[in-house]
Amino acid sequence: EFDEGGRMAASGHIETQLLNELNDLDYYKQPYPKSLSNDLGTDVVHPLIKSFNLAPQDALRTYTEHIAFQVGRSIVDLIEENNIKHQTSNVKLLVTGGGAFNDFLMHQLGEVVRPMNVEIVIPDVEVVKYKEALVMALLGVLRWREENTVMASVTGAKRSSIGGAVWIGQEA
Repeated sequence: EFDEGGRMAASGHIETQLLNELNDLDYYKQPYPKSLSNDLGTDVVHPLIKSFNLAPQDALRTYTEHIAFQVGRSIVDLIEENNIKHQTSNVKLLVTGGGAFNDFLMHQLGEVVRPMNVEIVIPDVEVVKYKEALVMALLGVLRWREENTVMASVTGAKRSSIGGAVWIGQEA
């Protein structure tokens, strides 16, 4: 089950207190670069949302607003950090995850980034659908070649490293 196109979220109402608590999570106060772990979602975000006992459409609407706000805030931080004049620049945001299929999320994100003159770019459906498989294949090749697959400059780790393992069958 999922909220196809974000229709349920679009029909909900924003729970302001929950939105404020989500936006005030310690994770968002950490400096860039940083990685978003699954644990944050399962151990912090989901229990927080559940604690409000909202109707599903209200929880979805509130979380959609949270996502749009946080992506917008990250873009502002990157624009300021790189001294980009957003009023006159040609800044593009490439959206390739499943959220690209959520029309309501893309609309709300567009509303947030429009004042910054940021263009949202969604590639072909095939790219969005299969980019995960392509990334996994790339990681496999990098691992095989014993090249870094985890970049400190992206994740905030102390050093880059090689993740994963290569298992070769008896007959290979």
